[in-house]
Amino acid sequence: MDETVKQIMECMKALSGFAKPRKSTHFMASGVKDLTLSQLDLMAYLYQHKKAKMSDLAKHTGVKMPSMTETVNRLVSLGVLKREHDEQDRRTVWVHVTKAVEKMVCGHIKSKEEQFSAIMEVLTGTEKKQALNIMKKIRNKIERE
Repeated sequence: MDETVKQIMECMKALSGFAKPRKSTHFMASGVKDLTLSQLDLMAYLYQHKKAKMSDLAKHTGVKMPSMTETVNRLVSLGVLKREHDEQDRRTVWVHVTKAVEKMVCGHIKSKEEQFSAIMEVLTGTEKKQALNIMKKIRNKIERE
């Protein structure tokens, strides 16, 4: 491995710390406590997609079904997610964000976008386009494998 690739790896490791699960304060006022950022990200995905099947959630987050079931069970018990059976196929279970927390999930999404935008201000418009092209190239390589 050449030195440049090693330096890129080190930068990626440092950047991954930016998204590491930590406790969130976004939901403290609503009585929902101790949510990790990964749980909030799952809720944001559901908010943006309106609803999803458990298998889709597991695939999106990169975890196995038992782990996803455990996570969803916890969030259902906290009242932030709800399960509903499909009307045509009772075997299919849809998961969605409850109305009670939609506004807070929207706030989490907005906060995350603002934080990332602030970080990206260090780049010029041209550099942002270059970074996007590089990330797309890497993503395509990963998806092909």
